[in-house]
Formats: sequence, structure tokens, C-alpha cells
Amino acid sequence: MKKISQKFFTKNLLMLVFPLLIIIMVLGSFSIIITERYVKDEINKNNEAILKQNNENIELILSEMNYIYLTFGINTDVTLHLKRILNTSLYSLKDIWQLNMIESFLNAASYSKPYIQSIYVYFNNPAKNFLTTSGGITSLNNFYDREWFDRFENTPNDKLAWAEVRELKPYSFEANPIKILTIYKKVSALYSGKSDGVLVLNIYLDYIENFLNASTTIPQQKILILDENNNLICQNSNSNFTNSMDINKYKSNSIISELKSMEYNLRYISIVPRKYLYRIPIMLLKITLSLLILSFLIVILLTYYITKRNYTNIREIINIIDSAKSTNVFPTLPPEYKDEYSYITYNILKNYMEQNYLKIQLSEKKYKMQAMELLALQSQINPHFLFNTLETIYLKTLALTGKPNEVNKMIENLSQILKYSLSNPNEIITLKEEIENTMCYIDILKIRYRDKFYVVWEYNNDLLSHKVMKLMFQPLIENSIYHGIKEKDGKSIIKIKIIESNNQIKIAVVDNGLGISKEKLNQIRENLKKDFDYSEQIGLMNTKERLKLIYDERYHIIIRSKLGMGTGIYITFPII
Repeated sequence: MKKISQKFFTKNLLMLVFPLLIIIMVLGSFSIIITERYVKDEINKNNEAILKQNNENIELILSEMNYIYLTFGINTDVTLHLKRILNTSLYSLKDIWQLNMIESFLNAASYSKPYIQSIYVYFNNPAKNFLTTSGGITSLNNFYDREWFDRFENTPNDKLAWAEVRELKPYSFEANPIKILTIYKKVSALYSGKSDGVLVLNIYLDYIENFLNASTTIPQQKILILDENNNLICQNSNSNFTNSMDINKYKSNSIISELKSMEYNLRYISIVPRKYLYRIPIMLLKITLSLLILSFLIVILLTYYITKRNYTNIREIINIIDSAKSTNVFPTLPPEYKDEYSYITYNILKNYMEQNYLKIQLSEKKYKMQAMELLALQSQINPHFLFNTLETIYLKTLALTGKPNEVNKMIENLSQILKYSLSNPNEIITLKEEIENTMCYIDILKIRYRDKFYVVWEYNNDLLSHKVMKLMFQPLIENSIYHGIKEKDGKSIIKIKIIESNNQIKIAVVDNGLGISKEKLNQIRENLKKDFDYSEQIGLMNTKERLKLIYDERYHIIIRSKLGMGTGIYITFPII
């Protein structure tokens, strides 16, 4: 038994450890791979959204240049007046009035926007005069900022708009210069198309940096704005890049997303270190390894417990079997079973105790089977004998009268009904067969009751191929005649209506007979809810029981009646 116990322990350990280890390793690997891909996709989506948002915000700032260009680049009246003013040193009252109007517009655009440092408007003139928001008409020779003009003159003619980062020091006593983003847009002459001047928009660079810092959502994420020559224009606080940079150097250890702005040739770059991407997978790997070690320890303890329990239970079962073989006294049945071994023990003892009883039952069943076989053989003879007898009566009647008569017709219909009812074991037939058999039954009743009733059928020929229960209409028509029409004076009508609705067949058998009293109607309805009994509504009860056997609970029988007016029975069942 000790060797068996050791084998059990080894087998249980292998059965529990290997599947568990494989499941944990597979799930851990899949979770790491899927998480890595998911995090990477989410980072890319997040980067695209951030860059798009920054682009929209900065484009909104840069759009101020378009408003200025509409006035000084396209409006010829303003342009001509300003050119004339810049080319002269003597102003008329009209010039002063027009200059005030132009300065008001320019100052309104500058002072209403907190991110605008200053605006310059320059048209070619010998004195190098230009209009500025900080000092009105100013000569370049007397102005602290000349760098923009040098850049304008040294830029190729085909370059119409660009941006650059500059530093301004309006006052000599200031310790730190102001960093600005300068936007240039050339103004072409009216007819030659050559550059006639330039519009300069100076924007505080720290305002744009605040945009970039506010949009940063991932730790250590770097957001940059570069010009067309990869020169750094602006960056968020996480970045520490210098002027010119090569993005390709960072592709090996970072996830890089890029968005281009075509008008000023700006590039929006997002850089996320790959170590952030692997942060969650590495954490999942550590958790997986921890779970793996913990699971291994738990499995060893669980295997030891299961092996010990199984050994004890198997030992008990073997002792019970040996005891049952050696003695005629059966051990006592356990009061209850809590696991599979106690269940086996219980059933072994129970089977031993029931052996003799089963032998007795077997001989009784053999006797019952022989009796049932004899009854089945007798039931096969009865219909055959009845058909032969009816055929003999039919021939005798025909011989006595010398011609067909009502008796022959009744016998013929009765034979057809008996053949239909008894010889066919299949209880599901077509609606056409059921209607044809029911008409034979109605013909017999008409001979018996003469002019007491007539039957009206209402149905669509498309329904004739549907399957229904055999002998569906006969007991309902018999109830109508026996309980409602037989005792009524005059001629009555029975209407049979068949329709299809919602994949169900609905049958209504309605007569205008004597009807049923309210008390009796309630009693019939209560009887329909009970199990079958031999009441005077045996036809209706039989129909209900057969419907229940075929359609389970998917059928409905409703009976409505009013004393002196008639009765209706409504049956609904699914289409087979």
C-alpha cells in the first residue's frame, strides 16, 4: 500500500502541476504580449491626439497673421496709404488720421491677445521706416530689434512664409532676454508679384510652452516643435534638447509620433521612452513568476492532502469488499456521502443489499412482459375482425336492398373512420386527411339527425399540407351535437374556422346550440386544468391530453359559451 500511495502522490502531482504551470505560463505570455501591443497602440493614439490638439491651438495663434495679412497684404487702400506714409517725413492731417486708424487696428489685434509680443509692418522705402505696435512709425536705424529685417532681406524670394525662434532685449538693463517665436509673411507688389514688404508677428514662446506642458499626459513624454530644417522651435518642460537635432537617433529606444503643419513648415514631434511601454509587461512578468512559485507550493501541499485522503478512502473500500466476500453480514450503510469515495462505498453496500431483491423483480418483469405481448397480439386481431364484420354487413345490406342506400353509406363511412382511427399508429397527419375523415363522420351524423344541423368550413387551401393531431375535430363536433344541438328545436349550424397566425394554427369550432350555464362552464374550465378523468366531457378532456402529449405546454384550449346562444371551443398549437 505504501508503494501505491507513492504512485498516487507522483501521479497527482504531475496531473496538477503541469496543467497549472502551462496555463499560468501561457496566460502570462499572452497577457504580456497583448498588453505591450495594447499599450503601444494607446500611446500612438494618445500621441496623435496630443499633437493634433497642439497643432490646432498653435494654428489658432498663428492665424492672427492671416488677419493681419487680410488688412496689409490684400486691402489695397490700407496698403497704399501706409506705403505713402512710410515714404515721407511730412504728414498731412489726412495722413495722421489714416495712420491713427491703422495703428488702432494693429494695437487692437496685439493688445487683445496675451500671447502677442509685438507686430511689425514693413514696406520697402529708402528710410527703412516700418510700423510697430510698440512705437508706431519707427526707423530701423533707431530700433532695438533689427535681426528680423536682416533675415527678411537674406531669405530667397520664393520663400513666402516661415517661422524662427529669436531672443529680444528691448531694454539694455534687462538681465534675461525674452524668447519669442517670430512669424514672417511676405507681401507681394500689386502688379510685379515680387516681394514688396513683410509682416512680422512676434509671439511669446513661453505661452506656447505652456500649451505643450498642459497637453503632456505620459510621464517622461517629450513634445517638440521643429522647423523644416530640424531646428528646435519649442519643447515642453520634460525635454532638454538643443537647437538642431536628428529625430532618427531616438527611434531605437523611443516611440516617436509626428504631425506636419504645411503653411509654416512646422513639425510636431512626440517622443515616449520605450521603457514606459515595457513598464506594465515587466510588472506582469514579475506577477506571473510570483504566481508560478506560489502555485507550485500550493499544488505540492494540495497533492499531499489529496493523496493521503484517497489512500484512506481506497483502503476503506477494499476492507468493505473483503468483508462482504468473507461473511454474509453486510456492513452498515453510511448515513450520508460527502465525496466520490463515500459515494462509491455507499453504492457498493447498497448494490450488495439489493441483489436478491432485483432477482425477484426480474422474474416478475418477465411475467408482465409475456402478458403485454399477449395483449398486443389480441389488440392486433380486434381491428381486423371489426373491418371484416363491417364488410360482411355492407354486402348483406346491399344484397337485401338490391342497390346502395343510406345504411350502405353509413357502413362505408364508419369503415373509413375505423380504419383511420385504429389502423394508423401515426398520430400526426395532414390537415387535409383530418378534414376528409371528419367529413365522413359528419355524413354519418347527418343521416342519424337528418335536418338538425349543417357544417360550414372556413379555411385557406394553403393550410392543408400542415401537420395536425389525428381526430382533432371529431370529439369537438360530437360535443356540439350531443350537448348543444340535439335537444334544440329547429336547424342549427356548426362553423369550423382554421387560420394560421404567428407560426401557429388556430382552430375554432362554434355552434349556435343551447349553450352552457355559467356554473357548468366554470366547472368544465376547472376540469380542463386537472389531469384526465372520465367526466361527461370525455371528448374534450381526451383532446386536451393528446394535445399535451404532442405539444407539451405549447397549446391552448379556451371554451366560451352563453346559455341560449351557443358554445365555441378555440384551440391554438404550433405548426409542426
